[in-house]
Amino acid sequence: MTDHLSDTQLRAIQSDENLKESFIEQLIDDYSQGILWFTYTYVKDQQLAEEITQDVFLTCFQKIDQFKNQSSIKTWLYSITANRCKDQLRKKSLKSFLSLKREEQEKNRQDDKYPELILVEKLERENLANNVMALPAKFKEVIYMFYFEDMKINEISDILDVKQNTVKTRLNRGRNLLKKMYGGEE
Repeated sequence: MTDHLSDTQLRAIQSDENLKESFIEQLIDDYSQGILWFTYTYVKDQQLAEEITQDVFLTCFQKIDQFKNQSSIKTWLYSITANRCKDQLRKKSLKSFLSLKREEQEKNRQDDKYPELILVEKLERENLANNVMALPAKFKEVIYMFYFEDMKINEISDILDVKQNTVKTRLNRGRNLLKKMYGGEE
């Protein structure tokens, strides 16, 4: 799916219920896993992350008519997600919990590797995920969007509604904190 829509495509989606449903289904297929993981980095509770993810796509369906096509669909989805997560965090404090759904996907791709190598890689991924999750939220969110979602600085800036230099600073500080967690290793 393309991240940007032409004005003609957007008007068609906004005016035709069948196109709208198909479009939202495609968004779910393309972005649900990334949105879920991003949500989890905020709330650290798998069930709550799943609920928020569903709410994001429901909101998208209900408010696609309000989408102005001034940013990419991906940026719009992640903005909705960040706002939903921040709203949730304002309501109550949450317990930490590490979701390993991505690990299952990796396991399916690694069937031909040696069991020892798979175990070492699994432990390294868990350690990295735990360290990223331990970062303060303002560093964790930019690290996740930049490295795990391959977003550009300007997209992250739009989503979080902060200046691009702020994003760069948070990325740098987040990386430095991770380096300290690994004893100075890259």
